[in-house]
This record gives sequence, structure tokens and C-alpha cells, in this order.
Amino acid sequence: MVGPEFPIFQVTLAQRRRRTWSWSVCTVQGAVVMQGRESSRPAAKYQAERALFMLLLTAPYRSRLSA
Repeated sequence: MVGPEFPIFQVTLAQRRRRTWSWSVCTVQGAVVMQGRESSRPAAKYQAERALFMLLLTAPYRSRLSA
């Protein structure tokens, strides 16, 4: 019996300029799913984790698991 294969994502934060932080949510293959920029590291971390949460919340496999 083969179990469901779930996608794996990773969150990255990078300082672009002195006051700009960029964040992205990517697949393990490197495809960017969501990205953005914030003025502080805590704000970028929050937005990246929020984007990941929303992505996982709307995943198509959730409806199969709850049935």
C-alpha cells in the first residue's frame, strides 16, 4: 500500500539591502510558490510563515484526508 505523497516546502529569508528583507516559500525542487519583501526581518518571517500556513490550509489533499 502506497501512502499519499505530500509536497514539501521551505521558507527562505534573505537581506537584500540594508533595510529590506525578502522572503519566499519554495518547493524542494526550487520553484517559488510565493514571495514578498518586508522592511524588517521579523515582519518578513511572519509573512513567510503566514503564506506557508495559508498554502497548507488550501492544499487540495486536505479534502481527501477529512473524508
